[in-house]
Amino acid sequence: MRVLIFYIFFYTTLFANHMLEPISVQLAWLHQFQSAGFYVAKEKGFYEELDLNVTIKEYQQGMNVVNSVVSKESTYGVGKSSLVIDRNNGKPVVALMALFQHSPSVLISTNPVIKTPKDLFNRLVMMSFEESNSAAIISMLMSNGIKKEDIFLQEHSFKLDDLINLRTDAMACYISNEPFILKERNIPHTILNPKEYGFDFYGDILFTTDNEIAFHKERAKRFYNATKQGWEWAFDHIEETAQLIYDKYNTQNKTLAALIYEGYTLKSLAFDEGKPFGVLEPKKFDDISSIYKISGLLQNGYSLEGFIDPLYFAKNVVKIGILASREETDIVPKTWQESAQYLSALFPSHQFILLPLNFEEMQQSVQKGDVEFVIVNPMYAIQLEHSFGLSRIATLSPRYKNRYYSEYGSVIFTKTSTTEIQNYRDLKNKKIGAVSPRSFGGYLLGMKELGDHSLQKDVVFLNTHYNVVNAVLNGKVDAGIVRTDVIEKMSDDGLITLSDIKVLGVKHYPDFPFAVSTELYPEWVLAKTPHTSEYLTNEVLSTLLKISSSPKPNQAFRLKTPLDYSKVHTILKEFNIYPYEQEPYTFKDAVLKYRYIFIGLFIIFVISFAFMAYIQRLNKKLLERSQEVQNFNDTLEKEVEQRTHELSLLNSKLKDLANTDELTKINNRRYFLLMATQYFHTAKRNKMELHILSLDIDFFKHVNDTYGHAMGDAVLKFFCKCIKELIRQSDLFGRIGGEEFSICIQNTSLEGARILAEKIRECIERETGSSQNLPAITVSIGISSLKEDDKEVFDIIKRSDQALYAAKKNGRNQVQIL
Repeated sequence: MRVLIFYIFFYTTLFANHMLEPISVQLAWLHQFQSAGFYVAKEKGFYEELDLNVTIKEYQQGMNVVNSVVSKESTYGVGKSSLVIDRNNGKPVVALMALFQHSPSVLISTNPVIKTPKDLFNRLVMMSFEESNSAAIISMLMSNGIKKEDIFLQEHSFKLDDLINLRTDAMACYISNEPFILKERNIPHTILNPKEYGFDFYGDILFTTDNEIAFHKERAKRFYNATKQGWEWAFDHIEETAQLIYDKYNTQNKTLAALIYEGYTLKSLAFDEGKPFGVLEPKKFDDISSIYKISGLLQNGYSLEGFIDPLYFAKNVVKIGILASREETDIVPKTWQESAQYLSALFPSHQFILLPLNFEEMQQSVQKGDVEFVIVNPMYAIQLEHSFGLSRIATLSPRYKNRYYSEYGSVIFTKTSTTEIQNYRDLKNKKIGAVSPRSFGGYLLGMKELGDHSLQKDVVFLNTHYNVVNAVLNGKVDAGIVRTDVIEKMSDDGLITLSDIKVLGVKHYPDFPFAVSTELYPEWVLAKTPHTSEYLTNEVLSTLLKISSSPKPNQAFRLKTPLDYSKVHTILKEFNIYPYEQEPYTFKDAVLKYRYIFIGLFIIFVISFAFMAYIQRLNKKLLERSQEVQNFNDTLEKEVEQRTHELSLLNSKLKDLANTDELTKINNRRYFLLMATQYFHTAKRNKMELHILSLDIDFFKHVNDTYGHAMGDAVLKFFCKCIKELIRQSDLFGRIGGEEFSICIQNTSLEGARILAEKIRECIERETGSSQNLPAITVSIGISSLKEDDKEVFDIIKRSDQALYAAKKNGRNQVQIL
C-alpha cells in the first residue's frame, strides 16, 4: 500500500510539472528587491496558476542580457533604456513593461575630489555593459561636457569594497542599495543622480523577442499578467516580500533592514501618479532616443514601431459605444476607427475600442456597465440619462470637407423624376420611408416638420439611412426622411448621384453645408456612463477639447462643450416621447378613478343638514383655538425663514465648491476656462487687449519627494496667497493641475503683463527664499496675448504654454513671451 501511494504521488507530481510550460527570465542584477516581483509571482504561485514554470536567472559578471534573450538562452529579460539601440541595430527585442518609471541608476564616488559629473573627466568608472549605455547616465555626463570616451570604463566587480578602497573613482549603483550600506558604515560619499540634473528616464524594462510575441502570444500574456501581479503584491507587502528575499534569494547576504529600505525606495520610483504599474510611453522613448542620437549611439531614421508593448498588455481597455444599426456596423467611417487608434496613442495607459451598437445593444451595454463612453443622438442621450444616469460631457462636431459643424436636422426628399411630388402637400397619403421611431434626424425631426402641415402619413421604417435613400431611389417608398449629411456623403462615396434627389421644403442656414428641410438641432452627444471614473472622464475630455482647438488632418470629429439641448426636450414633450410620455385621459377614466369620491359627495349632500349643528359647535371651538393657531403660524413662519436662509447659505457654499480648487481656494480648472472664454469673447468683440500667463513651480516634484506632500500643499497655498496679493480684482487666477496655474488679465498692455509676471517671479523667489518654514522655490512664467486670428481662448493658452516651456528650457525662474 505504501509503495502504491508513493507511485501515485510520484507520477501525479511528475504529470503536474509536465503540464506547466517552462520559461525563464534573465535578471539585470544580483538577487535583491530590484527583482522582487518575479520572486513573489513564483513563490506565491501566480505563475503556476497560469500554467507557467518560470526559472529566474541571476545576473552573472560580464554577461549581456539582451544577447541571452535573443539567442533564446532565456525567454524574457530585464534590460535598460539601451533596448532602443538594440532594436535599431536589428535585434528583435520588444519592450513589455517598465518596472521603474524613474531610473534608480546613479553613480557613486567615495573620492573626496569628485563632487559633480565634470570631475569624472579621465577618471575610472565601474559599470556593467547595460549601465554604460543607460540614457540617464549618458545624459547626465553629456550635459556636463563628459563624453563616453572621456572616462575609463571598468567591468563591474559587484564589490562595494572596490569603491570604498578607491580602486575605482565612481561606480554604477542603485539609489536603493549602496547608499544605505555606505551610510550604515559611515563612509562619506557623493551621489551623482541623473534625476537631479533633469534626466528622468525608465529604469529596468521587462522585454522579450518578436518571436515570443508572434508565436507565443497567449503565453506572453500569461507571463505579463502574473509578473505584474507579483510586482503589485510586492509593493503592497514590502516587509513580507523583503523577508521572502532574505530567506530564499539572499545571495548578497543583505540585512533584512537593507532589503526593506530598498523596497520602499524602489516603490517611489515604480509609479507615476494616475498611471498603472508598468506602463510604457512612446514620448519617453523618443526623449531617450534623442539622447542616444546626440551621443552617436543611435542613427537617424530609427522607428519604435512594434517595439513598445505591441499587444497592449499594459493598457486598460476603454470602450466607446457608437449608435449604429446592425446593417451600419460595416459603414462606421474608417476615420472613426482611426480616431480610436489616435486616442489610444494619446493615452499610453488606455486602449480605446469603438463598438457600433444598435438601440437595444446600447441600452444593455449602458445598463450592464460594458462601455465607458457612448456617442448617441441627442434624443437617445436624454432617454439614457433619465433611465441610467448617463452624463453628457461634450457635443460632437463631425468633419465634412475640412469643416466642422455642431448642428444637424432632417432632409425630406423624393426622386427628381417623381413629378407628382413637388411640396409637402403632395405627400398626403403617400408612403414615407424613415430610419427608426427612435431616430432623431432620421424620423422625429422630419415628422415634426410634416406634422406642422397637418398631413396624413404612412411611414415605413427601414433601419438605416442608407436603406431609406435606396428605397426612395428604387421606388419602394414615395419619399424619405434622413439626417442631414447622409445624402452628400453617399454622393461623395459614389453611391448615388445628387441630381437624382429632390429635397422638399429646403431651408438655408449660414455656413451650413448640407441640404436641410427642418430646423437645426445640436449634434450628437459624447456622454459618460455612471460607472466611469471622474479621473478618466476629465483626462479624456480635457485632452479631446485641447486637440479640438487645433484638429489633426482627417480627424473625424472635434468636441465642444455641451450645447443647449432644451429644443430636444421640447420636441420630446410635443411628441409625448419618453421621458415625457403621457397616456390619453378620457371622461370614463375620470369616472373610474374618482368613483368613490362621487359616491362620497352624494352621501355628504344627503346628510349635510345633520352636520350643520356639529359645524356650529366646531366654530366656537375654532374661535377659541384661533389664537393658538396664530401662534403656531408665527413660529412656523420663523422656522421657514430660518430654513430658507440656511438653504441659501448651503447653495452659496455648493457653488463655491463647484468653482473653487479645494486646496488653494482659487478658481479650479473648469471655472477658470469658463471665465477665460467669456473674457476672450469680450476682448474680441470690444478689440481689447487680453493676456494669458502660464505659471509652473520649478522642480515642485522635488519638493514633494524631499519634504512630503504636506509640505507640497503648504507651498501651493503660500504660492497662491502671494499671487492673489499682486493681481487685480478683475484678473482671473486658476489652478490648472498639480503645480500648473494660469492668470488671465485684460485692459492692460503686454508690458504691463510682463511687469506683473516679473513681480510674481521676484515675490515667490524672495518670500520663499527668506522663509524658515518653507523650502525655497522659483516659478517659470510664459505669456501670450490675444491675436486677431485667434478663434478660442485655447489658442492663447497653447502659446503661453509654449512660452512656459521655453522658460523652463532656458533655465527656469524666468519670464518668456510668445
